[in-house]
Amino acid sequence: MPAAPTIGAIVDFTDGISLLINPLTLNDPILGVLGTGQLGGQAANYVDIAPIIKDVRIRRGRNRILQKFEAGTATVDIYDQNGDWNPSNPNSPYAGSLIPLRKIQIYADYNGSRYSLFTGFITNYVTNFVLGTEEVSRVTFQCVDAFRLLNGALITTVTGGSAGQLSGARVEKILDQVNYPSGLRDIDAGNTTLQADPGTSRNALQALRTVEDSELGGFYIDAEGRATFVSRGVITQSLGSVAYTFADDGSGIAYQQASVNLDVDQLLNDVTVKRSGGTAQKVIDQPSIDTYFTHSGIREDVLMQTDQVALDMANMILSTRSDVETRIDSIQLNLEDGDDVNRCVAGLESELLDAVTVTKTMPGNSSVTQTLLIQGINHDFTNRKMTTTIFTGESLVAGFLLDSATQGILGTNALSY
Repeated sequence: MPAAPTIGAIVDFTDGISLLINPLTLNDPILGVLGTGQLGGQAANYVDIAPIIKDVRIRRGRNRILQKFEAGTATVDIYDQNGDWNPSNPNSPYAGSLIPLRKIQIYADYNGSRYSLFTGFITNYVTNFVLGTEEVSRVTFQCVDAFRLLNGALITTVTGGSAGQLSGARVEKILDQVNYPSGLRDIDAGNTTLQADPGTSRNALQALRTVEDSELGGFYIDAEGRATFVSRGVITQSLGSVAYTFADDGSGIAYQQASVNLDVDQLLNDVTVKRSGGTAQKVIDQPSIDTYFTHSGIREDVLMQTDQVALDMANMILSTRSDVETRIDSIQLNLEDGDDVNRCVAGLESELLDAVTVTKTMPGNSSVTQTLLIQGINHDFTNRKMTTTIFTGESLVAGFLLDSATQGILGTNALSY
C-alpha cells in the first residue's frame, strides 16, 4: 500500500524566472527516471531541502467576493541547526545566494509520482532563534508566486496589442512586454476580440486583469509557475466534464469536512457592463430585486469591441448570479491515509478552475449536489496534519452542452455568448 505523500522543496539560486523543475537525479526513484527528470540547460545551482522541512502552508486562488485571482503565497518552515540558511552567516554553503526573490518549488512525492504544489519566489528569510536545548533553530521562507513580478512591472503601450485581437493573443503580447518566459505559459486562444490596447500607464498585472475581465475568463499562476489564461469557452466546456467527483455518501471521493452556506454575498440582480469608449449596458432581474432588494455590480473599462458583447456579458453575469441557493463553499481532504489513492491524488493534483462535482448530505434526509469550479486551494502539511482544502464556487459563465447530464437541460442551462 502507498505511504502518505512526502513533502519537499527545491530552492533554485540561479537568476531569472524559469526554474529547473524536476532536475535529473541519479539513483532517485522519481527523478532518476528518463523522461521524468529534466536535464539542466545550465550549471546546477539548486538544493532539495526535503530532509529539513518542518511545516508547509500554501494559499492559492481567487477572492470569492471580488472575483479576482490573488498572488499565491507559501510559507516553508525548516530546521536550521547549523545556520546554513542564515543570510548573515559567511560560512554558510549558500553564502551570497540567500537573497530575496530566489526561486522555490514545493512538491509532494506520492505513489511513484511527483506533484508540484507551488512555484514562486522567496521574499523573506525569517530566522527564529530558540532558547534552550529542546529545539533547534528554524528559518521560515515567506514566498509569493509570479504575480509579485507582474505587479511590479510598469508598462504603457503593449507592442502588437492591435484591435480585433483575441484575448489570448493579447495576454501573450502583455507577457512578451515584460519578458515572461514562453516556456512558462499556458494560454487559451480566448473567445472575445478586443479593442487596441489603451496604452495607459499601469502594471502588467493590471493589464492582464483587464483582459481577464473582458473575456470573463481567468488568469492565474499555476502550481508549476506557468502564467495561465483560461477562456470562458474552456470553462463552459469543463463544467460538462468534471475532473473529480467528491461525495460523503459513498458515490465519490470521500472528504472529511465541508462548509455549506446560504447567503447573498455573491448575489447580483442589477448588472452594468461598460466597455472603454462605449455605452453602459445595464440589465436587471426584477423578481430577484423584489425578493432580495437591489444588489448592483458594475464592470467598467473592459475592452470588448462592441456594446452588444458588453450586453451579452451583462446578461451572462445576471443569469448566474441573480438567484440564491445553498452553496458548498469548501471541502477538506485528509491526505495522511496513503492507502486512499484517489483522495490523495485529487488533493495533490487539483488545479484552479478545474470543475468538480460535490455531494453533501444535509440534515433532514436531504442532500445537495453541485458542479462547481475550484476557486482556491490551501495545503497545510505539518507534523500534526496533512490536509488540502478546496474552495469551490459557481462559475460566472455557463452554457448549454449537448449530451451533458448537468449542463444540457433545456430551460435550465443558459446559452453562452
